[in-house]
Amino acid sequence: MNRAILEGLKRRISSAHGAWVDELPNVLWAIQTTPKTTSGESPFSLVFGTEAALPPKMVFLTLRTSNYKQGDSEKGLQANLDFLKERRAKAHLRTLAYKKATARVYNRKVRPRLIKVRDLVLRRAEVSDLTRARGKLAPNWEGPY
Repeated sequence: MNRAILEGLKRRISSAHGAWVDELPNVLWAIQTTPKTTSGESPFSLVFGTEAALPPKMVFLTLRTSNYKQGDSEKGLQANLDFLKERRAKAHLRTLAYKKATARVYNRKVRPRLIKVRDLVLRRAEVSDLTRARGKLAPNWEGPY
């Protein structure tokens, strides 16, 4: 999420580095209302059950805003809330299918290799080894390379 925020700010701000404070709400709004590839839904719609609408002072006069009726809107919002669990379940299934397809593409290039006795392999570093550094700076592997 931090990377997405930074990329959005970099796109909107070129030379004025102090202007990021003014652009941050716009970037956050864009992130929350943009449909994601994995789920096909925006985070806003998965939370509130409906797509986001711009505030009235920012909206241009359209057929949709000129024919607006409060009662119809409330009925539509209630219907969206009734189907919210189904939308979340479908988004979850789409996310799982996307991850599976991504793993299939990634694993296509993996070639299995047979390991025999006396072969040199990299072994995971032991966590219980107290003599080595821990955390980010700890080595990931031990043994001869």
